[in-house]
Amino acid sequence: MAFRTGSKVSWKWGAHTAHGKIVESFTEKVTRTLKGSEVTRGASRKEPAYLIEQDDGDQVLKSRSELTAD
Repeated sequence: MAFRTGSKVSWKWGAHTAHGKIVESFTEKVTRTLKGSEVTRGASRKEPAYLIEQDDGDQVLKSRSELTAD
């Protein structure tokens, strides 16, 4: 199941859970510079990648398989 822009999601981050909102989705390989580091995710229609804005304003790039709906 793909998420829509604006969907609230969560993912595991170490021993914790992080939360955020989807701001963009990708169905092809994508690279973004986030907090000074290049982050790349493979993506397809079956396994999209998502740019997510965290509750604190930072952005992360995650694959569909890493996410859970909030």
